[in-house]
Amino acid sequence: MTLVIRALLLVCAAYLGYAVLLVLFQRHLLFPGCWLTPPSMPDGVAGSAESVWLTTSFGKVESRLALPGSAGGTFPLIIVFHGNGELIDSPHPEYEQLLRLGCALLLVEYPGYGRSAGRPRQQTLIETALAAYDAVNLRPEVDRTRIISFGTSIGAYPAAVLAVHRPVRALILAAPFTSLRPFAHRHLLPSWLLFDYFDNLSMIRQYTGRTLVLHGQHDTIVPCGHGEQVAATAVQGQFVLLPADHNDLLDQPHFWKEVRAFLVLTGTQASTAKMR
Repeated sequence: MTLVIRALLLVCAAYLGYAVLLVLFQRHLLFPGCWLTPPSMPDGVAGSAESVWLTTSFGKVESRLALPGSAGGTFPLIIVFHGNGELIDSPHPEYEQLLRLGCALLLVEYPGYGRSAGRPRQQTLIETALAAYDAVNLRPEVDRTRIISFGTSIGAYPAAVLAVHRPVRALILAAPFTSLRPFAHRHLLPSWLLFDYFDNLSMIRQYTGRTLVLHGQHDTIVPCGHGEQVAATAVQGQFVLLPADHNDLLDQPHFWKEVRAFLVLTGTQASTAKMR
């Protein structure tokens, strides 16, 4: 056996081992929040929120419903799907601004995260998203005509699925990807080895309502071209590019100014309170 053939066999064996490891552990890499330990006491908007347990085919999934401080009447509702490295116990502090606008928030956990049963994967996230809507849709505090679906990063997919399969007023996506296929190719793997595709493009083209897509210009995890393509595919898409990376996108003050303007545009804002 020549040296060249031996080298080629060694390269092939190394690639095969690399590919097998990525395939076997792809869901562990995709959902690192499974390993997070929930705090004994939730903080931020989750601290004063009511626990709402969602019934699914694989067990109970936690969500938390936070209502504005004003009493009486009904409120617009924003259903929130977080990124893959978070828990609903510690939501982004800027969500407090949405409460001050008079909007209720439903923070939805992922299966297998925190105290929730199940395992995170495409089908369980879909079932959880629909169960979340159905659990709060008939609550007397919720204005069913003003429900918005809001997803960040991987949360864009359950948010988009919800918008397609349940009546929502509008959709907000922060740093969405088109699907997981380009990421498989980036790691030198054929996309058919993926267990889940999380194909946002196939979902977004089915939703006819208004869609706001916000993305960081310097996003090193999900390049901004993904968000631009998602917005271009949407029937009524609006794209906003901000000077941010992936994990600091929601830290940008202009992010929340754009969200407020979108809530006004869609008739969802319930208060004239000022955002900073």
